[in-house]
Amino acid sequence: MKKLLLLLVLAAGSVSGAAEKPDVLFIAVDDMNDWTTLFDENNPIKTPNLERLAARGMFFEKAYCTSPACGPSRASVMTGLDPTTSGVYGFQPWRNALPDAVTLPKYFNLNGYATRGAGKIFHHGHDPGSTDGKGGDGTPAPNNSFEEFFGMFSEAFKKTRKDKNLNGFSPKDHPKIGNIPGDWGEFDTKLLDEYTVEWVSKQMRKTWDRPLFLAAGIYSPHLPHYAPTDIFDMYPIEQLQMPPMPVQDLADVPERGVKKAHTQHFRYQLPMAQPEGSPGSFKKMIQSYQAASTFADRMVGKLLDDLDASGKADNTIIVLWSDHGYHLGDKKSVVKFTLWEKSNHVPFIVVAPGVTTPGSRCSKPVSLLDIYKTLVELADLPDKEGLDGSSLVPLLKNPNQDWNPALMSQGKGDYAVRSDRYRYIRYLDGTEELYDHDTDPWEHINLAKNPEYQAIIKKHRKWLPKNEAPASPFD
Repeated sequence: MKKLLLLLVLAAGSVSGAAEKPDVLFIAVDDMNDWTTLFDENNPIKTPNLERLAARGMFFEKAYCTSPACGPSRASVMTGLDPTTSGVYGFQPWRNALPDAVTLPKYFNLNGYATRGAGKIFHHGHDPGSTDGKGGDGTPAPNNSFEEFFGMFSEAFKKTRKDKNLNGFSPKDHPKIGNIPGDWGEFDTKLLDEYTVEWVSKQMRKTWDRPLFLAAGIYSPHLPHYAPTDIFDMYPIEQLQMPPMPVQDLADVPERGVKKAHTQHFRYQLPMAQPEGSPGSFKKMIQSYQAASTFADRMVGKLLDDLDASGKADNTIIVLWSDHGYHLGDKKSVVKFTLWEKSNHVPFIVVAPGVTTPGSRCSKPVSLLDIYKTLVELADLPDKEGLDGSSLVPLLKNPNQDWNPALMSQGKGDYAVRSDRYRYIRYLDGTEELYDHDTDPWEHINLAKNPEYQAIIKKHRKWLPKNEAPASPFD
């Protein structure tokens, strides 16, 4: 009898070991577009560590945010709710609109995971668990997303920003943008993301009695576009690759689309008015964005190195995504906030040991909205009811199967649909744009009024949302 009990115990231990839950390393990058070597080796922005990460799992070549703005994009990823469901179209504290939402890390916590995070995960502390782990009144908040969060974000940011205006645009030159001036240039003092990565890596080295959901929010290449001098040396200004910027780029764009462009934005006008060789010039800004993107890539590399050193990589799901893309003068725009490709197309990589094939790629359009359901399935957690999006596990196993187009919104009533080949845009006033990415990757020719493309437009219209939540009153 004792021998039988011993065998049962040993068998139970074997099953328990086989069913050990994977850790999750959740990496969010801010403002990184698709002009990197991850997407094409001929692109100018060097991202060797993103390529290294993609070699471990699946790279989604056509991944799109739900909204080209930090607040609504991050809210949709973390709640699993599309802006058309939540009404969170803008920058309001999303928790006011969704007080009962169970965020992705909270759902993992409720299902046995330790949760730790650092950096920019939600939009600048719009969740009580993403600042100092406490509620707004300083007491523990029952719906905290993380059990512990690195609360040095604001302090490190202020330290980085102190007395630093390389391009000569002091905050008084553009007072409406608060504490994020449009600054850029070489910066050889310790940067914000280095504090974040150090803290995250420290969590990797700890011994946990539960599986770990660990989030790292990398702020670069978001403004201010800072990077160390050695990275700037990789982008000589005299050899800098600039995006195409045709003078008449917006001539065939509807009025509402033109208004969404940034021709009147200070980040477009101020550098455009500077002499080309000046520190505040448009060319210097683009050089700085490219360098800041490579700095973000360096931070990803540090996280991978530390994960490998921890010995836990073989049982860690890694997901990396950027909250939206970025314009660099193309479409007469800078930053984001448009429905064009460069503002919405993002890097997105999933590494799932035992599921993903190393070095695989998927060319189907997917949405960042799908992250919540995907991670729940990969970790074998109970299904979470009430979520939008779809689990990407079927694509992780077979990237060639049929898939629906991706939907983006930029405010209630303004939407874009991205299929395998086309980007279709429909504005609130009914005006439209259509671009063929096989022949026009920078979207210079609007085909919406061409009779030959009306059937294609009709097919794309059916993917527009059938129901639209009203905009949150907190916006």
